[in-house]
Amino acid sequence: MRTALEQLGYGPCYHMYCALQNPMECEMWTEALNAKFHNKGRKYTKEDWDQLLGHCQSVSDVPTAAFIPELHEAYPDAKVIIVQRDPDKWFASCRQTVMTFASSKSFPASLELPILYFLDRWLCRRMAPMMGVLFTSLFGSETKDPVKVKENWIRGYNKAYDEVRSLVPEEQRLEFSLDQGWEPLCKFLGKDEVPKTPFPHVNDTDDFQAGVRVLMNRMWARAFKMNAPYVAVGLSVAAAWYWQQSR
Repeated sequence: MRTALEQLGYGPCYHMYCALQNPMECEMWTEALNAKFHNKGRKYTKEDWDQLLGHCQSVSDVPTAAFIPELHEAYPDAKVIIVQRDPDKWFASCRQTVMTFASSKSFPASLELPILYFLDRWLCRRMAPMMGVLFTSLFGSETKDPVKVKENWIRGYNKAYDEVRSLVPEEQRLEFSLDQGWEPLCKFLGKDEVPKTPFPHVNDTDDFQAGVRVLMNRMWARAFKMNAPYVAVGLSVAAAWYWQQSR
């Protein structure tokens, strides 16, 4: 959906990957999530949303989906596209994307991220809280029972869809399935010309994992740059000790 909106001129489209690329934005999302779901701090106003999202022409996915009432109040004339997906397939996609990247209490599940958390705490201390607060707020407390995990996530998914339908006037929302292609989307958005290119069917799982890999590579580069002086000192001390021992 993000790709289609950007092709129609509604870019940039804010997406979860945007937040992960910008640690300071993660801090703002954590602040907004704590205010909404845990009554910690002040709730965000339109000025705050403008600061966070004002450079974008559209939004998609979480974390914005956690703030449907707030964004509707801030931007009451905005049109809303409800992308219809099978909840079971949506959950399967989440298991291979955000659920592998965010395992709430300990940053994520992969071996790389705990190492990066140690090497670059400034960066990871901004991402980890956002991911943890976001998913526990939307989908309930942690449980290791895979059946309950799925139930919690699908319940949260359906709740969000029901919330959109109850808040947004019918004339401002479109019930849309990706296999419908460009025509109903362009008609709803008031676009006179329908793109001649095929409707983008980007693989969400592959796209997200590729994006995370790029992000991880950047994090490694930053960690090496930050820790290079300490490594150099450590190697110098080790070399001096070895030289002393070998005399």
